[in-house]
Amino acid sequence: MIKELETYIPSNLVLYVRSLVENETIEFKVTNQRSTKHGDFRYNNDRYTITINKTSNKYRFLLTLIHELAHFFVFKKNRLAKPHGLLWKQKFQSLLNPILAKEYFPSNLLSELIDHMKNPKSSFCYDINLSKKLDLYDNTNDIVYLDQLNDGEIFYYRNLGKFKKINKRRKRYICLRIDNDKKYLFLGNTRVKL
Repeated sequence: MIKELETYIPSNLVLYVRSLVENETIEFKVTNQRSTKHGDFRYNNDRYTITINKTSNKYRFLLTLIHELAHFFVFKKNRLAKPHGLLWKQKFQSLLNPILAKEYFPSNLLSELIDHMKNPKSSFCYDINLSKKLDLYDNTNDIVYLDQLNDGEIFYYRNLGKFKKINKRRKRYICLRIDNDKKYLFLGNTRVKL
């Protein structure tokens, strides 16, 4: 069951992950990259399925897996619980806290994880500092974040074309899509190309 996931998990945490799922009936699927999510949990026809994006970043994979396992355990106990509500947060904390230690995570990532787990968000990408620390373990060297650009700079976002950074409004940046003059909101840790 967990065997196909082991190559994506840090080797010193394989036994811990096995201990979480050894008595559970969950189907795991590693999928190609999806731009809107890192993973998901589904229940359909008495079957539990967790999908996780394929990535070379073992820390991102592990954290996504534990995030989705928290959904699974909460759903089994209370199907009416909110997806990222208090029960989920508590379960996520109880699953991740035993491994929040320097023998499992690099110190720069560990400090951000400890801070994040005080009140975990529905996605790591909403925690800008943690997201950027996780990105350090991706196999890309040319990362440019939107919050590194000056107002007025032009950038490309995915295959959607050219955008112009206008200014920051609270936590997100207003950007103008050049080809249609529509405004969009982006988080500061959005990866862009110049």
